[in-house]
Amino acid sequence: MNKQTFAIRGMHCASCVYTNEKALKAIPGVTEAVVNLTNGKATLTSKEPVQNNLIIDAVKSVGYQAMIDETGNLDEKIKVEKAKELKDLKIKVYGSLFLGGLIVWGSFPGIMDFAPALFKNFYFQFVLATIIQFWAGQDLYRAAISSLHHRIANMDTLVVIGTTVAYLYSIFVTFFPKFFMDLKIEAMPYFDVSTVIIGLILLGRYFEAKAKAGTGEAIKKLIGLQAKEATVLVKESDFKKRMLGMEAS
Repeated sequence: MNKQTFAIRGMHCASCVYTNEKALKAIPGVTEAVVNLTNGKATLTSKEPVQNNLIIDAVKSVGYQAMIDETGNLDEKIKVEKAKELKDLKIKVYGSLFLGGLIVWGSFPGIMDFAPALFKNFYFQFVLATIIQFWAGQDLYRAAISSLHHRIANMDTLVVIGTTVAYLYSIFVTFFPKFFMDLKIEAMPYFDVSTVIIGLILLGRYFEAKAKAGTGEAIKKLIGLQAKEATVLVKESDFKKRMLGMEAS
């Protein structure tokens, strides 16, 4: 049996694992597909080697990206990719939580009384929320749109639908407040909700990515502790019996 190992980018939950395994098992000739969420690797078992383009297309069809390395440096490639992901997430986490904090300061009851007038301005909150929604949350949107395109729902889908509804409602409140006033409803946007949710989701993913990177290194070190050689102790009487048996044969 032939086995092929490669990495998959964009996985964050058990649903991602199930979706990728299902897509990979659908490839002609594949008898087994195992996806590991911790290290981001997938292993295919098949009678004959599966073409790389078939693997890439199968993973792409469900909204993810396959990383195949035939030079034997897959672990190094994954390490570089994880470092890049951590750096990108760190910037987006700091940016979204900082801007989201300004929106919360200008809209949350109690603390908004001490906020500058600019922070309370709905148009100012709209600008900050738009940056977070489509800059910090762009990967969420990319994954969710791809999933919906293939009629698959995952955690990204849930986050994007929830934050987008809050964001669009807030835009309507900001630019058409008279509509709510005519209905005698307080025109209050929820930019703080959409921005904080995205910031906290990204923070969770940052901790997750950092933990996975640490776990991977720990596993490698643990494997490196196993003995390279083994010494077998045999009783002299047993050794003589074996030698005699060999001579007799």
